[in-house]
Amino acid sequence: MSLAYVLINAEIGKEKLCYNEVKQLGNVKEVYILYGFYDIIAIVESSNINKVNNALKNIRQNENVMTTETMPIIE
Repeated sequence: MSLAYVLINAEIGKEKLCYNEVKQLGNVKEVYILYGFYDIIAIVESSNINKVNNALKNIRQNENVMTTETMPIIE
């Protein structure tokens, strides 16, 4: 099982829209809006690392996403 936590900075004023868009992506299991440096955290999970990578690419290609920080789980 491949799992990654993705911290997301959204465009100012587009946090809720970004949250809703990320929530609809495949292999995104959970999404939360945060206070602090990051606006959103997404938990991406799949049995295949390639599917996790594809989900990460889809998140980064979202026009409302400014930056991401990905933390893959290794153990």
